[in-house]
Amino acid sequence: MPIVSEKKFLTKEELDQLRSIQKQTQEVIFELGEIELIKLQLEHRYSKAKIAFEHAVSLEKEFSNQINTAYGKIELNPETGEITKLG
Repeated sequence: MPIVSEKKFLTKEELDQLRSIQKQTQEVIFELGEIELIKLQLEHRYSKAKIAFEHAVSLEKEFSNQINTAYGKIELNPETGEITKLG
């Protein structure tokens, strides 16, 4: 065990600098945590949106099949609902 002969202390400026560095480090750590949380939230939103998109595509295919069964080969204007027979 080392023998301590005299206690020394940082100067006020050095201590202030150390505290400033520690504060900056803590702020960066906090910022990184917030960014990670946002990433997780975005990943969750992305997953939900992907499922919703797949569901919408499925509904569109199902609707298209129903329309094709009911009217045959047609062209449909989605704005007006006008049906034009093809072939």
